[in-house]
Amino acid sequence: MNMTTLMFALVASLIASPVFAEAPAVNFDQGIDASAILAQAKEAAKADAEVVDAQYMGGRRTVEDCVSVSFGANDPAASPRFSLHSQEYVEECYQTGDPRNGGGRQCYERPGMSYHELASVTLQDRKPLLPWERDTFRVCLDGPWLSIYDIETAYDYRLISGGSYNGAYILAPGKKIAQRPDPVGVLGELDAAMKFTLKDKWASYYAGESIEIKYTLKKDVPNWFDPTITEGILSAAVAESYLVDLSKNNFQNGKKYYVEYSIRRIGTVSNNKFTRTLESNKMTRTAMSLAFNK
Repeated sequence: MNMTTLMFALVASLIASPVFAEAPAVNFDQGIDASAILAQAKEAAKADAEVVDAQYMGGRRTVEDCVSVSFGANDPAASPRFSLHSQEYVEECYQTGDPRNGGGRQCYERPGMSYHELASVTLQDRKPLLPWERDTFRVCLDGPWLSIYDIETAYDYRLISGGSYNGAYILAPGKKIAQRPDPVGVLGELDAAMKFTLKDKWASYYAGESIEIKYTLKKDVPNWFDPTITEGILSAAVAESYLVDLSKNNFQNGKKYYVEYSIRRIGTVSNNKFTRTLESNKMTRTAMSLAFNK
């Protein structure tokens, strides 16, 4: 039987069955009781719904399995092979009792097909990454279907081979994509004189560009909310270190303070999104004379 014949037979069977309840005919030669006709129509519709409900056979679903694959600047261009497993579940339903007397459909799930695939990711003609950059992909098996997605990459990768039933993915890089800057590439330290100094680990890679440092000075209050003393943004040319002088604010000697900060790069090496917020060391405020004598 060819596909056309099969589809025609299926459509014909759906048209021919089931035979639903039919509302009684109306005799227009007699007086019409509208309320009686409406009541009969409702009963007929209810019977139709019960027939359809009793014939529902349940459904199917699959549980997707995914693995993330990440490549750093010094990692091999091919990942090890890894296993993916996707489980199908089938819903079985059956009718218990007469629906008019409290019966109904009962359903349960049972395991169906189990799907297993081996997968790997290879980067063909790989291009260099900056020290903090990574190419990260996600490979998934959903039922029998394999797929790959890029999570964050330094290049616009295209698929060379792999997919469907072939888990050996080969990708090739295209144009460069600016990633987020290193979230810990700039680290800061607060001293007793309330001077906040930051060191830029990757300054040489950003020569000629600019940086913005967003900072919030806070007072450490144990077992309570830490109030904000001051906040701001420092804009500067990229350098090996940066200084934010916070000493002119009102402090209490003997109390601890710290800085929450994040940075963003202004240029073409990285994108211009702020990094996640970091927290400096907690430092006890000392009198100015004592701080200068240290």
